[in-house]
Amino acid sequence: ELIMISKSSLIKTKKFYEIVFLCCALAGIIAWAAGIVLFGSDGRQFDIFFRNTEDFFADITNVIGYSANRNTYVETYYLGACERAYPAIVYLMAYMLSRIIDMQPYFDNDYFLDMYQDTRILIIIILILIVNMIALYELIRSCKNGNKAVKIMTSIAFCLSMPVIFTIERANFLLMTLFFILFYIFNYDSENKIRRELALISLAMASALKLTPAVLGILLLYNKQWKEAIRTVIYGLILGMVPFLFFHGGLVNIGRMFHNAALNVQAYSSTEGTTIVAALVAFGVNATDGMIKIVKCITYVIVLLLFIQCLFYKEKWEVIMAVSMVLIIAPSHSGYYCIMYLIPAAIAFLNAKEHSYSDLLILFSIILIVMDFQCDLFEYVLNYHLAIMLILAVLLIRGFVRMYDVIKHKSDNSMAK
Repeated sequence: ELIMISKSSLIKTKKFYEIVFLCCALAGIIAWAAGIVLFGSDGRQFDIFFRNTEDFFADITNVIGYSANRNTYVETYYLGACERAYPAIVYLMAYMLSRIIDMQPYFDNDYFLDMYQDTRILIIIILILIVNMIALYELIRSCKNGNKAVKIMTSIAFCLSMPVIFTIERANFLLMTLFFILFYIFNYDSENKIRRELALISLAMASALKLTPAVLGILLLYNKQWKEAIRTVIYGLILGMVPFLFFHGGLVNIGRMFHNAALNVQAYSSTEGTTIVAALVAFGVNATDGMIKIVKCITYVIVLLLFIQCLFYKEKWEVIMAVSMVLIIAPSHSGYYCIMYLIPAAIAFLNAKEHSYSDLLILFSIILIVMDFQCDLFEYVLNYHLAIMLILAVLLIRGFVRMYDVIKHKSDNSMAK
């Protein structure tokens, strides 16, 4: 009986969760690398990249092309206005990169995808990615608690996880955004005044890069950090709006950006990426217009429920994970790499001192999300769509149970009085 008790309590320990996660994640990385070496270009391990790298670095080369003439939000050359939906700070950074090379030939060809073949821009982009990855590695290492080996291996596991490798090939600004989100989530309630202020600036920066991370500001409200919330809004307005002044048309471009973003949502179907619609389509549900509308309505209900349930969760990681899930499922167009928003929540989860049995489903989901090895099982059955649905199910059910407990406790207390 004692052995049974120790076994059941072992499954709830932090150490058990860390060991299982690290063994699975690192085994996936090794298997993926071995697959590349063993099967070469014929193997399917390169499927980890978007279109098998046929669209290499597109998320940076195209953006450089759109920003080079400083008339980003008005022009429609190459892929139309719907592609010009980023906030201005992104195009400002891309404009700086456009200064490295002669842009005229690309404008003449109305094509930017081959820009990486210019070795000068290639080396600069690679250097930026290296700096970004080192910063991300160091930040994950400092956010993870536990001994030195666990910190290092956890950093490696996340930095070489499938969503991150995918995003490196895209050279998407989401990598930079993830760094700021991670810093914010682990420091917004820090006792150190400077770290706390830097966390607020980080959230403002993440929101200035991708808009949607602004949702994470709700963590300040849950924590009753009203003054911090106001300061974050001010930082966000400065970082979000000032860069627009650099482009022709100035602040008028803010309206154009939202117009282009609306076109972007129309151009990209919600049947791909990390939305609930995409998950149902992946499981074989037929995506009719009616179905998409209904599921979008259900998604908004789930979002509202998660926000309410955050007031009832016992663990901090549950709140972080719930708000991160909102970031992932709420937008109509949420690309695959948006699943990286779960990495801070996954680290907080692995930092938790003890776990319940239902946490095993969350652990399983995180392993599916980071899994690098490409095969039919992980592509069609045990994939990130399943992980999203499992995490949502656990969070929602747990939220309802906690709400019931609190309401019952209050009514019992009032009856006792």
